[in-house]
Amino acid sequence: MRRLFHFHQWDAENFGKMIFIFIIGLSAYLLLSLPQVSVAKIAYSISLGLAIAAFLVNHSRFKNSLSSVSVLILLFVGLYYPVDLEEIEELYILLPFIYLSVHPGSFYPIVISVLLTSAYFPSIDAHELSDVIEDIIELVVITSFATVMVYFQQKSLRQMHHFRSESYTDYLTRLPNRKKFMEHMYELKSETTLGELQHHFALLIVDLDGFKKINDQLGHIYGDQVLRMVADRFAKLVDRHCYAYRIGGDEFAFILDDSPKLLQSKAESLAQKVLTLCQQPYTLLNKHYTVTASIGIASYPTDASEIEILCSNADMAMYRAKYAGKNNFSFYDNQLMEELVKRHELENDLKQAILRNELFLLYQPKVCLTTGKFYSAEALIRWRHPKYGLINPAEFINIAEESNSIIEMGLWVMSTACAQLMLWREHYDFRCIAVNVSSVQLQQTSFCQDVLAILTEHQCPAESLEIEQTESWIMDNPALNIAVLNKLKHIGVRLSLDDFGTAYSSLSQIGRLPLDILKIDKSFIDHCVEKQNDHMIVRTIIQLGHNLGMKIVAEGVETEAQRQLLQQEGCDEYQGYLFAKPLSVEEFELKLIQQKQLATSN
Repeated sequence: MRRLFHFHQWDAENFGKMIFIFIIGLSAYLLLSLPQVSVAKIAYSISLGLAIAAFLVNHSRFKNSLSSVSVLILLFVGLYYPVDLEEIEELYILLPFIYLSVHPGSFYPIVISVLLTSAYFPSIDAHELSDVIEDIIELVVITSFATVMVYFQQKSLRQMHHFRSESYTDYLTRLPNRKKFMEHMYELKSETTLGELQHHFALLIVDLDGFKKINDQLGHIYGDQVLRMVADRFAKLVDRHCYAYRIGGDEFAFILDDSPKLLQSKAESLAQKVLTLCQQPYTLLNKHYTVTASIGIASYPTDASEIEILCSNADMAMYRAKYAGKNNFSFYDNQLMEELVKRHELENDLKQAILRNELFLLYQPKVCLTTGKFYSAEALIRWRHPKYGLINPAEFINIAEESNSIIEMGLWVMSTACAQLMLWREHYDFRCIAVNVSSVQLQQTSFCQDVLAILTEHQCPAESLEIEQTESWIMDNPALNIAVLNKLKHIGVRLSLDDFGTAYSSLSQIGRLPLDILKIDKSFIDHCVEKQNDHMIVRTIIQLGHNLGMKIVAEGVETEAQRQLLQQEGCDEYQGYLFAKPLSVEEFELKLIQQKQLATSN
């Protein structure tokens, strides 16, 4: 793995190496210059060689073993091949510094200096004892002073490295943080700038889907616990080519450094692994919670030659994955910029769409399977943009929810639908209008009061308004959301569960819901005639709903065979292209007129 701080490390590490080389070189010169037999010189050479080996190895046990043998050889030579006291004084003052370089920060050199004083013993008879003691004290004191100084220098160096490491480490997850993330990318870029082989690397930005819900429901303590579990899973993906970071909140990042030919396939493989790890359940308070991820991928230098732009491009790709339904990944491409520009434009224009009369409603009849007549309909919003024409609801509804424009838009839909309902009730046998309500609206504390105000304004009976909500919203937080439904039920409106069967809701929860209507999702209707499993699911939903006292409505009926099967199974109503596509006010009113004329003629 590359060292991210090698420019900072050079001063301490390389200066220490230079000092060691100088001391080894000088010691070798002095030792080999002594007037001793060749055996002693060979022993000295072996001792210095072992000291060099100890300096180079990183394994502490090998380092200690090599340096110990090196010292023993010096002791042996000093005792059995004595030299003059003056030569010992010049030479042995350097030897402890060799081991000070081998063991910086330890007190071994002091012990070694004491042991080396044994070389003075053969000289005691030939010299004054005072001279020997003076040399011994000088050797031990100088070594001790140098050892203590190096000890505190190493201690300060360790603290500096610790503080530096902490400044580059996320306190919660212990992954490298945003600061280290940015520095790593700039280093990879700088190596290219300095003329080295150009680095190609992929940047993956990972944003957690559903984390905010856990944080809001369980609190920040359990939210932090989820982040730690996610980080532990991501840490398993780290290797010499892959680096993981937490760059803020519920956002993580990976840098994948590999050969250009393999980079895209390796990035895709890594993204798949991240998605798989993320969606594994998280156990909190003895319950299982699910968090998924949206991932954006951009490559250097293919997608950007500047780090800031690269990060921005990866972010854009991540948001495209999120807009596409989450739990997915997306690569950056040039088309993405055009999509985001359009999305930003739509978000701004959507705020003015109501005032500019660009929004309108279509109405799809709900047809009774017994009589073939319709007395209710579902109101569906549409947007005719002055520049882009008719915008797909799946596109602008997501934008409206994220920008909170859905709150004002939803109230406009409800008010417009109720006003139209009361106009039709004056002339036709028309009883109920259904409107889709976003989870963002239902989370507003004033929503029930807003519904009541709209009903009062248009003098619309509460039982004539049907509010449709999705199964997934209810399952997000059953206890809280059921309380919201109970408040709406108290007002008197009808409650419908849309897309039933797509969110794996618990049957025990369905029994607690104050619902009037279950709507079978189109995905089950599409193949209910051809596939026995889908047929059985449709039958089960119809029987379940009836047993709970609910009306059953089938969505997306397009063939006569589907209609007949639903009728045989006892379904109450259906809507779909078999009877009529979503109709304008004029087209829908024409249907009402035809039905009224047919009833009069009969």
